[in-house]
Amino acid sequence: MAKKTKKVEEKTIDLGKFVLCNSDKYERVINGVIGPQGRLMGGLGKDASPEAIIAEYDKIAGLIRTKDGQNVAMGSFYDFEKRKARTEPQIAIAQKPNLGGIQIRTVNMGDEQKKGRKSKKVKNEDE
Repeated sequence: MAKKTKKVEEKTIDLGKFVLCNSDKYERVINGVIGPQGRLMGGLGKDASPEAIIAEYDKIAGLIRTKDGQNVAMGSFYDFEKRKARTEPQIAIAQKPNLGGIQIRTVNMGDEQKKGRKSKKVKNEDE
């Protein structure tokens, strides 16, 4: 006999122009996480501004949607390179996953690497 599965809809959180789709991650942003000795650590608190909440939620990779249902790209509210919230959000609509393949940023670090060993010059005793 096949098991019956129920589709459970997550409770979404409405913050102005945006909707946060994962209530567990929202709770972590507000209340923090359990740390040593079972105490809650971190967390912004219930009185935090919506901008701070969205930036912290973006930091822990929470799904953010616009009111019309489009996914917002990760990193629109939190700058991962500078490791802080953006003062002015750079909102970009997320494309379909893997549409352009993996994007890797490369940095040139000095001279090109030489391949192999240099050949040793051997003296020929016949000459």
